Amino acid sequence: MVNYFLEIKNRLLLLLITWISIIFVGFVYKETLLFVFVKPTFYNSFINSPIFNYFIYTNISEIFTAFFQLIIFMANQIFFACFFYHILVFVTPGLYLFEYNYLKSIFRLGLFFWFISFFALNYFLLPASFYFFFGFQESFKNKIISFYFEAKLTEYFQFYMSLYYICALNFQVFTILIVFLEYINISSTVVKNLRKFLYFFFVIFATLITPPDVFSQICLSLVVIIIYECLLICIFLKIQMKK
Repeated sequence: MVNYFLEIKNRLLLLLITWISIIFVGFVYKETLLFVFVKPTFYNSFINSPIFNYFIYTNISEIFTAFFQLIIFMANQIFFACFFYHILVFVTPGLYLFEYNYLKSIFRLGLFFWFISFFALNYFLLPASFYFFFGFQESFKNKIISFYFEAKLTEYFQFYMSLYYICALNFQVFTILIVFLEYINISSTVVKNLRKFLYFFFVIFATLITPPDVFSQICLSLVVIIIYECLLICIFLKIQMKK
């Protein structure tokens, strides 16, 4: 029992050192991190022109606060990935081989969909959001009332992080879905009965995480449905190979 507590203490210490190290490295390369996080917005692929190329700040410490938020945000994401990895490694000695392989596959799936959510956020959801919201400014050009947007760095990061967490959590639904489909005794009848409910859920999912325009919702719904059908094909093929 003492050895287990000692291992837990060592792993927590490693996680703390990792988190502090990431913060230190992130502070050294803070300008590069800033560029990575604002690049999808600075040049919007939906309108093929720069949206804005500067940020304003209204507080003398606001730039430092924004960099601090960015570094902590990045460190937390890597920390959580390492945390789940350490949990998997810690419980491995007490598992059968098939249990270990099953948990490892779940961890890989979660990590895969996390990367997919990051890609979808930066190359689709974030540009689509700015394209939609900036449409109000464009529609009022050369009229009696005009609107002009000047971005604050801290507010931009708050908007980015809120979209990121919504996107990342929703994409983990696919991990839960794959685990559920493999857990039940999957058959064509079960799939047919679940398909209409899952399609409805996918449309609601797309409505919640995309800007409130029909085009973005339809595109994301179609992408999610295609991914779901591909997952079903892979699972059926895996079952047939086992048989």
